[in-house]
Parts: sequence; structure tokens; C-alpha cells
Amino acid sequence: MINPNQTIGFITGGQLGQMMIQSFLPFRQNEKIYILDENEDCPCRPYSNKVFIGSSKNFEDVLSFGKQCDTIILEFEHVNVEALKALENMGKKVFCQSKYIAIIQNKGKQKKFYTENNIPTSPYRTIRNKNEFILLAQENKISFPLMQKTFHDGYDGGGVTKIHSLTEIETKAFDTESILEDCINITREFSLICGRDQLGNEFQYPLIEQFFHEKTHIVDCITSHCEIDSDIESQIESIKTKILSAFTGAGLWAIELFLDTNGTVLVNEIAPRVHNSGHQSIEGNYCSQFEQYMRIALGYSIGNTAEIKPSITWNLLGEENFIGPVYYNGIEEVMKQKNVSLHLYGKKTTKPHRKMGHCTVTGDTLEECWKTIHTLKNTIKVIAQ
Repeated sequence: MINPNQTIGFITGGQLGQMMIQSFLPFRQNEKIYILDENEDCPCRPYSNKVFIGSSKNFEDVLSFGKQCDTIILEFEHVNVEALKALENMGKKVFCQSKYIAIIQNKGKQKKFYTENNIPTSPYRTIRNKNEFILLAQENKISFPLMQKTFHDGYDGGGVTKIHSLTEIETKAFDTESILEDCINITREFSLICGRDQLGNEFQYPLIEQFFHEKTHIVDCITSHCEIDSDIESQIESIKTKILSAFTGAGLWAIELFLDTNGTVLVNEIAPRVHNSGHQSIEGNYCSQFEQYMRIALGYSIGNTAEIKPSITWNLLGEENFIGPVYYNGIEEVMKQKNVSLHLYGKKTTKPHRKMGHCTVTGDTLEECWKTIHTLKNTIKVIAQ
């Protein structure tokens, strides 16, 4: 049953929460919206009834906040799991559920989940600290290059580094629990957004292709669909089926995928929430990923995931060497462009590589969209005043 008088709590209040709330406004009734964030002036603030200052990692902050809400929506996975469990035991609805968050927020557990469920992923091993990493190299038990990914708190390219030698372990490696992944030869990177509603009805969006910044490991552009052969399609369908069979609850999952030079599809990682790879769905699909997640959390039926028109999203990141009050140089020219939708996240300050907004281009073909994207990249720059 839909509760039009409930209180919806968002942990935390960044741009993903902002876009979820924006998608919800056309069918919002009497619901209150509360936000838990360390920053009172967070992107969600203009849309909320109240912002509570606190940390998503602090047990008491999350528990106290959640007690005042009926439905709790996580903007990202780095949230105190024990507090979420306690709230679920009180009868609060939490999306995504704590038992899945406990797996996803720890890359070691996430990799183990893939292995136990026969989900293809790149070969790996785990380490406890830098000294163990050095010892493995000295004993020739690992081969370079490899990727080190910390168990916890990796986000937007953070907690990830490529190591080429023993010397680089000493100078670049993280001194914490990590996974060491073999470097694979990647030809393409995809994202599949899928899930199910509270009644068990499943959905998926057209397969998305992602293009990354080589230096920052942050997504640069995302296309609303891509061409793949039947073998790749079959592999991805098998992966999706295994994940949804293991994660049986209601929710939305963004599955990041690698295609290697042998034609094998491997899972990189899973996000238990709306994801950067689905931003183009606001303009490009009948029901965006943001509206879909709100529908799921509030008990509505799932929306139409079909593509309206081809679209590409380009992330607006803070430029190198600029820190301070943000200034969008060239914004006037962007606003003159046809078939371009500009989304700014309301962040007051910029720093290098910070996600400040995105542009989505729609067109009759992806080729047409790419031409406009290339123009935009030479038009707008995120700098400081």
C-alpha cells in the first residue's frame, strides 16, 4: 500500500539524491523529505523539509536519523551497516537492504560473492597491508602490472591505483586491506542497470557503454545503448540472472562490466543504487533510473525502461589547478545548443575532478550525439572564480 504521508529519508544528500527527488516531484503527494549529510548546504537541501547534520558512517547518526523516517534511501553504499540492520529490525524500509550493502561496500566480500556464485570476474587475491604486498612481490608470487583496490571507501576512482613494480608498491600502494587484481586487456566497458520492484517484477535498461578518463578512472561519457553480438549478449544475460537470483530483494543494481580481448565479459563491480552510468536516462528513456528507484522504494509499479531517442551524457568535472567558488566558463554557449540538457548539481565549490554536473545530448543517432559532445568539450570548463 502506498503511504502518501510518509517521511522519506535520504542518506546522503548529493547529486544522486538530488536527481532522485527531482524525478519524484511530479508524483509527490504529502511526503516529507529528510536528508542526512555532513554538509547542510548539500545539493538535496532545496528539495528537503529538513537537513540533519551527521555522518553516514556513524552508528548513532544513522540510527537517530532513520528512526524519524519511514522509508530510507541510500545515495551510496558507504553507510553504517549495523545501524541499517537495527532500523530494519524496527520495521523501517531500507533501500538497498543492509545484507546487500554489507557485501557491496567491501570489495573483498564483493569479489568473494562473485566467486561463490560463479560470476565471472578478473583474477585476484587479497592482502592485509602494504608489508604483505611487498613480501608477495619479493617472493615473485605476483606479476606486474596489477590493480590495487582498497576494501573500503573506494568511490569515483578513489582507493584504486595501478602498480607496475616493487618500487611503486613502496611509493604508491595503499597500506590497508585491499584486493590485487590482474590487469586484463579491456576492449570495452559496459553497464547494465536492472532490478525488481517490491512485488518481484524485474526490469532492465538497454545496455550502456561507458568511456572513462584514463588518469582519474572517472566516467567521462555514457551512451544510451550499444551494439554487441549474440555471444556477448548471452554472457551478460547469464550474469544478470545470477546476480538477481542472489540478490532477491527489491532494488536497483548497476552492474559494471568489462569485455576482454578474448570476448569474455567480466564483472568489475556492482552499485546497489542509481549510478553515474544511468544519467542519460533522464532525457533518453521513458522512465529514468532515478524515477525507477523512487517507484521501487515507495511501492509503485516499475516504469517503462525503453529508449526514447539515442543519447550520450558527458560528466562535467572540475578542471585541473582550480579550487574555490565555482564558475562555469562557457555556460551561455552551452545553453544555445539544440538537443542539449545541462544539469548542474548546485555545489558551491570546485576542485580537480569533482563531479559538478553533466550534459546530455539527444539525437537521431549516437554518431550525431558524439559530434555535439565534442563541441561541448571545447565550450564549457568548470573553473574557480
